[in-house]
Amino acid sequence: MKMKEVEVAMITFDINAQMPIVFLREKEGSPRRLLPIWVGIAEAQAIHYKIQNQEFPRPMTHDLLKNVIEQLGAKVTSVFIHSIQGTTFYGQINLAVNGTEIEIDSRPSDAIALALRAEAAIYVAEEVMKQSGLSEDDLKKIEKDHLKSALEEMDEDTLGKFKV
Repeated sequence: MKMKEVEVAMITFDINAQMPIVFLREKEGSPRRLLPIWVGIAEAQAIHYKIQNQEFPRPMTHDLLKNVIEQLGAKVTSVFIHSIQGTTFYGQINLAVNGTEIEIDSRPSDAIALALRAEAAIYVAEEVMKQSGLSEDDLKKIEKDHLKSALEEMDEDTLGKFKV
């Protein structure tokens, strides 16, 4: 299966779905594609805290998981988002234990949060990127269209509150 290495590009919030979105961006390629993955609030916070290098006096859940893996003599080698069924992405965490590779089923959000803590590579299957990815230009157009739509839906009373 062909894989693309990605990085966390940004985290934003989908107002309509009331859920955070993590955007993964290809590390190489031109134009680089983005993969939006809707995640839970706790997982988005865990990813955000690590990206911001925010530390806590006690281990958070994904820090604890990383610590347990390392104390057992294993290492997170990579994580892989390998498929999508409907609107659900499927991922795995790859561990090296005593010279053996082990694949553990995981939600992509947990895999990403763990990969960031373990400094492990994040991969997405090319087929997933083809099916659900979008270009940076596509994202800019979506944002522009969303803003235009929001402005068109505002009534005159609301618009009258803003000075030009």
